[in-house]
Amino acid sequence: MRLILTCLFLLLAANPFFSQKTKQLDQLFATYDKAGLFSGSVLVAEKGKIIFEKSYGYRNAPKREKNTNNSLYRVYSTTKMFTAAVILQLEEQGKLSLNDKLSKYYPNFPKGDSITLAHIISHTSGIPSDEDSDNTVDEDTFIKYISAKPLDFSPGKKWNYSNSGYYILGYIIKKVTGLSYDKAIENYILQPLQMTHTGFDFNHVTDDNKALGYEFLSDHFSREAFRFKTDHPFSAGAMYSTVEDLFKFNEALKNYKILKKETTERAFTPYLNDQYGLGFQVSTLYDKKRVGHDGGGPGYRSRYYRVLDDDICLIIISNSELSHTDFLVPAIEKILYNKPYSIPVIGKTDPKNVERLAGTYSNENTDFFISVIDGQIIFRERNYGACSLIPMSKTLYQLDENFTFTFKPGSDKQTDSIVIHFRDGSVKTGTRSNKSFQWGMIGDATPAGWDGKDIPLQTDSKRPHLYFLKNYPLKTGGFKFRFDNDWGNNLGLNNDGKSIARDAYNFKIEENGSYDISLDLSDTMNPTYTIKKSVL
Repeated sequence: MRLILTCLFLLLAANPFFSQKTKQLDQLFATYDKAGLFSGSVLVAEKGKIIFEKSYGYRNAPKREKNTNNSLYRVYSTTKMFTAAVILQLEEQGKLSLNDKLSKYYPNFPKGDSITLAHIISHTSGIPSDEDSDNTVDEDTFIKYISAKPLDFSPGKKWNYSNSGYYILGYIIKKVTGLSYDKAIENYILQPLQMTHTGFDFNHVTDDNKALGYEFLSDHFSREAFRFKTDHPFSAGAMYSTVEDLFKFNEALKNYKILKKETTERAFTPYLNDQYGLGFQVSTLYDKKRVGHDGGGPGYRSRYYRVLDDDICLIIISNSELSHTDFLVPAIEKILYNKPYSIPVIGKTDPKNVERLAGTYSNENTDFFISVIDGQIIFRERNYGACSLIPMSKTLYQLDENFTFTFKPGSDKQTDSIVIHFRDGSVKTGTRSNKSFQWGMIGDATPAGWDGKDIPLQTDSKRPHLYFLKNYPLKTGGFKFRFDNDWGNNLGLNNDGKSIARDAYNFKIEENGSYDISLDLSDTMNPTYTIKKSVL
């Protein structure tokens, strides 16, 4: 009996569900979930055993369907690990070599004799990262487009992250295997590892577990992010997966089921840049080597890595651009290594006080824009993206401990001010501003072109959220709506050809003529537009 009890005690002690780390991770994510600051799935493993796996938020907000551990997410540049793994497998099989010149596959590529596959896979080729979706419809179009661009630097001399290079690797996989890129990834990796919930062509996935990607997501409101029409960005970032499938990849990589040991070690060795090997990001955590690959794009954020010496694996994927994904990771790491950490104590907020924050704050160099949606405080500086702040008190808000925002109410609303401490240690201030900002149009359909300033839209005092132009001359081409010449806030057309999204496709003008244009922002979550030929 004593032996049985001893064994039972040891089993309970070893069980991850009873570990202190599991409880701490659960408390961490529960806090962010309650504050509406994380939507997605997370998996943490030690020595091949999952110690924490849980999901939060909505995979389909309008239908109120929650994310699960089986939710499918786009993982964007995490795809590059798979592209690199197949290239390295093909080298092991003698079907290609990383010493191959690019000219072997594309004889007419400028300076192709000086670019090797090793340069491309390690982002040291000098090929610019320029993969506009209009120029990536097929191999011929893309190669013609990218080969006309000058190299950023001489191959092998510098490091610069290049999605375009990984497009080329995808096409080379097709040439060498005789299979489509998607089919090659499936045959070489997904099928052998039984990664049955990983693949491509996410737009046409009908699985109930598919998680939609959001620009904004809360309990009561949501706005879908931009969706590519094609499987963009191809071999540089078109895959979708689940946390459990990525864990299968991790275990197979660790046990040399994907690549031989010597190949794996070479892939994990920095090539020229200290942070990148052969298709894998390389960094350190508490002086210990970690490898993996992040991914990010419209609607989704993905992080996967393994700390080699301690066999710790972290996978976290989000389907909301405003989730605090990147800021959760340091806290997770501190928990795993028993380091001091803190969980933000979410302050109680009075809706009236929070609403008072909303507005524009300016100094002589920049502008800060604050909006409040469903209780969430959205902060954006001119020319930068938006982030969601955590309320700590009535006047203190933060992105994390290294990015804080202090609101200083004045004697009246007009004298309100803010102080922002940024992650790089800089401090900026702003005072509530009555500056006039306007939405406009930018693009080659307008007289100013893409490099000019916005064509200002008009407004009506009776309908302040409606912007328009009447009988305005436009030419064949495209345009976007842009806020006060600021690329940090622009609107385009989603892949359905109807809805609006940030950083999306151009609105098209099919023929020269005079047009009536409108942009209606009265519904923040569902802006609308019209483009009509003027009636003379």
